[in-house]
Amino acid sequence: MKPGDVVRWAFVQGDGQRKMRPAIILGAVPPFNDWLVCAVSSQVQRAVKDLDVVIDTRHPDFHRTGLRMESVVRVAQLTTLPDKMVQGAIGEVSPSTLREIKDRLRKWLG
Repeated sequence: MKPGDVVRWAFVQGDGQRKMRPAIILGAVPPFNDWLVCAVSSQVQRAVKDLDVVIDTRHPDFHRTGLRMESVVRVAQLTTLPDKMVQGAIGEVSPSTLREIKDRLRKWLG
């Protein structure tokens, strides 16, 4: 796996149940083979302007992501996942979209 990959992972919900969710790998976290990822949601209407990145059917990366529906990259919803929790890549975003995600995160962090 590599930065820009769209992966699936077992997200633990508030009720303790696990649900498979997509996420985008931002980078490796040494030295434990962990991955820094940001969440992906189908709740496009909740996208935060100038922070989140919407990947709809008109987005140039839509078909390469492996996402089944229009989605929003929740740029500030970060987590670190151990390698064993990642269920493999389903697709990827382009280098320019990955750069946009990281730039928005950088700007948001100030």
